[in-house]
Amino acid sequence: MSATNPTMKISVTRLFGPDPDPIEYECDLAPGGELKGRYPHGVRFAALIRPISHGVFVEGTIEGRESETCARCLEEFARNVSVRVAEAYSEDVPASDALISDVAPLVNREIDIDELVSQMLVVDEPIAAVCDPRCKGICPMCGVNRNVQSCSCTDATIDPRLAGLARLLEERGTD
Repeated sequence: MSATNPTMKISVTRLFGPDPDPIEYECDLAPGGELKGRYPHGVRFAALIRPISHGVFVEGTIEGRESETCARCLEEFARNVSVRVAEAYSEDVPASDALISDVAPLVNREIDIDELVSQMLVVDEPIAAVCDPRCKGICPMCGVNRNVQSCSCTDATIDPRLAGLARLLEERGTD
């Protein structure tokens, strides 16, 4: 998150009173930091926040359109993102235990929406995003994008770990 963007926090103090109604919350966010370039049009966060023992439970979705680079062909593409949020916050968890606890700390009875959304988007990020399951990628020999044009390269390089198997197949083919 950039230092110029104030964090968006929502107070949940009213959920600790008698017979509290859940809080319905919706907002548009422009993620900061490394997520800023990946979500140039921002994201939509919608959630229902309800009380639980010594804390609150946030349940909802984050939706947006992410700008990605394909791991196979290196072309830019956009993917629709819909992340389900189900996060518990507790006043019993100290802020110092945030990284090791299954439950997030509820500090000052406020939820940092920017932090929650950023964490969920980072966790949702695929290890190797692909523009299309049928993407042919880039030829390792000539570097052409095989989705755009064909090449006549042959992959004659044999993985050294499979060289013995290749020799055996060659021998069997000549007999």
